[in-house]
Amino acid sequence: MNEGAYWLARARAERVVADEGDAVVLHQALSDVELRAVDVLGPEGNSAVLVRWGLDVEPVSGVLTDPDTHRGATSSQLLVLGAALRLCWSDPSRMPYPGGAVADREVIAACAVPGSEWVPGESVQGGQTAAYRRALRELRAFGYLAGDRGDGLVRLGPMVAAWSERDIVELRRGYGCLPCPVKE
Repeated sequence: MNEGAYWLARARAERVVADEGDAVVLHQALSDVELRAVDVLGPEGNSAVLVRWGLDVEPVSGVLTDPDTHRGATSSQLLVLGAALRLCWSDPSRMPYPGGAVADREVIAACAVPGSEWVPGESVQGGQTAAYRRALRELRAFGYLAGDRGDGLVRLGPMVAAWSERDIVELRRGYGCLPCPVKE
């Protein structure tokens, strides 16, 4: 069996692969197929890599507006990602990943409409927070937020580490527009 192909398949299946000694083969295989390794933190906080397309490579998989090949983010996903990014990335002069950790209720509070009846910190079953809680789960599954460790905290995920410098520059420019809790 081709060891490089094995590591590429493993990286695709697991999304984040521990940067072990034998992963050198993965790095060699990546350069052969125009992929890159992005240094991230593994689930246990260890050194790991995320495999992404090269910065100058756009995979051809259909038209961006084709719903059969590309699914757009929902407004609640975008709002939750923006709030998580703003709260976990406290210093925009630095890179956003790995950022800090913030309570999930603070992220949801940042998404609440100012003047709404929902009071941050109160436990609400379903209702107004259901879409935001679902978005948190989905963003964790997509890798934009780190997996749930059961501590009630939200952390930026490995996909954020793969954003290009151009994307980060745009986010810095619009940092003040990202959702954050309203201070009375």
